[in-house]
Amino acid sequence: SAETAIDIPAYLWNERVDDIAVVAWELTILDTCMTHDYLQAITSTVCPSDEESRKATHNSASEIEEIRDIASSVLMESSTDMYPLVTHSWNKLIVENLTSQCSKPLSAVKGVAATYRMTNRPPPSQPSPFVASILRPLKDFDKTYASRTPPQVGDEWKQKVIEEVSSKYSVAVEELIATVKRTEEALKNRKTRRMMVGGMSDNEKVKLQLFLDQREFKSSVEDVGIKPESIAGIVKLGELTAEAASLFEQTQKK
Repeated sequence: SAETAIDIPAYLWNERVDDIAVVAWELTILDTCMTHDYLQAITSTVCPSDEESRKATHNSASEIEEIRDIASSVLMESSTDMYPLVTHSWNKLIVENLTSQCSKPLSAVKGVAATYRMTNRPPPSQPSPFVASILRPLKDFDKTYASRTPPQVGDEWKQKVIEEVSSKYSVAVEELIATVKRTEEALKNRKTRRMMVGGMSDNEKVKLQLFLDQREFKSSVEDVGIKPESIAGIVKLGELTAEAASLFEQTQKK
């Protein structure tokens, strides 16, 4: 009988963020070995320092020094080629992967309005549950690979992830606030704007929830060592929800 072909899915190391980090770290170690350990081993073998071994090579002093320089040049050149691979792995591949993971909870932003629309719920006092999960993939990854992050990479990758995610978050909030304002206008025109539990309208509760959420997200950003004021998306989130600051103050007085 004919053999049954088995399709084995191709393995792509750049599809898993953990694999990308591991490969980048191994390249970093190889780079260090080439510019330090390997260079020392090769030059000491090809160009021995003791007089007796030097004679066995049948090379003059000037030739030995030339060989040393060539070996050093070749290794340094190879090392230079690795640098962009490592930085690309972190600042491009890892950033894209973590941005995708961190952006998934943002789909819950539009659900904030439904939580308070015609439900007679009291005003919110806590951030939405989804907010704590936004940066969780980044936090978990950072905790796992903090000791294996190449020195030349620094925190730039975290900054980029948060910039991308914050931008998407601010767009989602902006769209929701626009919807809330349109609803407010419709209710005003129909003269049916009702005051609900806690002396707030449904729309005001939505705005207050968005305000609490952006405060929690801002705190999460600080937890990973990035200054919120350096992120355009977070600044915009603050501006978008600033109107609800007075509503928050009202709840604190009670």
